[in-house]
Amino acid sequence: MRNRLTSGLLPRFAAAAAMLAALPSVVGAWDEDRVQSQLQPYFGFWAGAYMVNTDDLNSLVDDKYDGFTQVMPAAGMSFGVAYSRYHVGVNAGYQLLNGGKLDAARMATGMYYSDFYYQVIPVDVNLEVALLPNEYPVNLLLGGSLGLGIVGIKSPIARTWHAEDTLVVWRRHYNEWQYSGALLGTAFIGARINLARRLNLEGQLGWRVLRADEVYLGDNYELVREKEYVDTSGVHATRSMESIPLDLSGAYFRADIRWTFASQSEKDEDRVSARRREMAERIAMLPPRSSSID
Repeated sequence: MRNRLTSGLLPRFAAAAAMLAALPSVVGAWDEDRVQSQLQPYFGFWAGAYMVNTDDLNSLVDDKYDGFTQVMPAAGMSFGVAYSRYHVGVNAGYQLLNGGKLDAARMATGMYYSDFYYQVIPVDVNLEVALLPNEYPVNLLLGGSLGLGIVGIKSPIARTWHAEDTLVVWRRHYNEWQYSGALLGTAFIGARINLARRLNLEGQLGWRVLRADEVYLGDNYELVREKEYVDTSGVHATRSMESIPLDLSGAYFRADIRWTFASQSEKDEDRVSARRREMAERIAMLPPRSSSID
């Protein structure tokens, strides 16, 4: 009896195991074909206004300096693909020049140049999820992005010093543009309005993180500051040097205008519909058949 059960079950187990082993490849191929047929490339333009935390920039001069505008416009382009309710894209743009000239009193100290400006070139990858089906004329969105902010600073700092053994060495810096990378990330809520079949307008309201761990002065130099650590007794103190961070984060609003191309499945459906219309037109143009009664 056991041999009979074993001989009957083993082939079934083997067939089931073979089907399970083949299932991932079959499902994977089907999913890949289906996804590729429904991908919709898009391109667009965006413009926005960004609130900027300028405290770190101002403190490079002194505690009373306030020479930067805290709301700055930016604009750029976006490219990506849409699949169902998901949009994945790459954004690149430019945040306008911000800053100005220092006053004569600060320049008279010999420690500063007159020009103090900065600019930002943001490049990031974004992911958006629509909360409603795409057929709705107005849709709600959740999304975010991660990338790199290329921050250019024209620093007014003319002279810095550093210690070498027991000596204090002064170094002169030039008033030239220096570029370095900063962490760029966003999180937002938004809405999308379908203006036409392929054209839509999107609005985002969110928070942008734009932060660098150091202020670069060129020639492999960065600004540092002295930090004092006091032990628990409050008597013994140690001093060390740390990099000066740069945080330009703040809230933002952005509007995108996008054109979405047809997916392969939509193109196939359009071709089928065109053929049906053509066949219907040909049938309509045929002369009516005459009937005779014998």
